[in-house]
Amino acid sequence: MDTLILAGLLGVLYLIWKPGSRQRVLAAWWIVALLCAGLLKYHITSGLGLGLTW
Repeated sequence: MDTLILAGLLGVLYLIWKPGSRQRVLAAWWIVALLCAGLLKYHITSGLGLGLTW
């Protein structure tokens, strides 16, 4: 999970430094943010089956 988040953030960082449109950077940022939220939700809910809490 951490590797996917890091890869997404590095990809967005590359888009920030590369000359291009601001819309692509914002779209990539939101995609990474939503994927991170989805992975976090999956990670937390799978841990709740083990008796863990928030």
